[in-house]
Amino acid sequence: MISLRILSCLWVVGLLAVTRLAAADAQQCVTHNNDGVDLRAKHKLLAARAAYRECVADPGCPEVVRAECETALADLKTAIPTLLISVLDEQRHDVVAATLKVNGRPVALDGQPLELDPGPCELVASGQASSTTMEVVAVENEANRQVELTLKALKNPVPGQEPGSEQGSALAASTSGPRSRVPSYVLGGASAAAAASFAYFAVTGHSKLNQLQQCKPSCSRSDVREVRTRYLLADVSLGVSVVALATAGYLLWRAAPERPAASGSVSLDVVAAPQAAGLSLRWVE
Repeated sequence: MISLRILSCLWVVGLLAVTRLAAADAQQCVTHNNDGVDLRAKHKLLAARAAYRECVADPGCPEVVRAECETALADLKTAIPTLLISVLDEQRHDVVAATLKVNGRPVALDGQPLELDPGPCELVASGQASSTTMEVVAVENEANRQVELTLKALKNPVPGQEPGSEQGSALAASTSGPRSRVPSYVLGGASAAAAASFAYFAVTGHSKLNQLQQCKPSCSRSDVREVRTRYLLADVSLGVSVVALATAGYLLWRAAPERPAASGSVSLDVVAAPQAAGLSLRWVE
């Protein structure tokens, strides 16, 4: 009697355990099905297919739920868009050593259709010396759309030199035309004119100053003002002349071709004596 009761208890416990496992399997299957529905609504078709496959592969999945998952898988088989991508050169030959990335993920160029979720995606093809990028939009239910990415050869600015190399940049700079010397000549003329203006106002101002020496202390204010004005104009003309001459010399040096540096220097002297005024430019070895 005791043995029969023990066997009965063990049978009940086993039945409850089996029932509980079956319920757990059914719940997991339903979860996969629900996940597939949510992912399908968000147009994440690849992830939805994976969820439906888990649902179908579950041995404890109820037949009703498994049937829903199988129907959804059949619909996704045609809904998932596919692309046939090829990488070509400018002569429309296949680039064997090319690599491909789709949305930053490496993808094999094996000629097989590439499955994608619907929506925009970035294709980046790279070769030995160049790369190209293309934006495409995958459309649901579109199968095997052909997409060609063309790699263009790089154009070297100087024959035999790689783009961006220091030697190529130096050769390109050496082949460029010389800078114009016209601004230097214009500034040189302006400097000479300003120097002449300085000399005129300095000499005439000094002459007027000598006249004031004879009439002081009864000189008129207008005569004194005139002398000051002439000296002021002389100072301004001198400043303009020096600046224009320095700028012209700099531009002329920039326009000149490269040559060994000379050991001399330019000496600029300003002469302002009571009887004379002017500029002195000398080359000092």
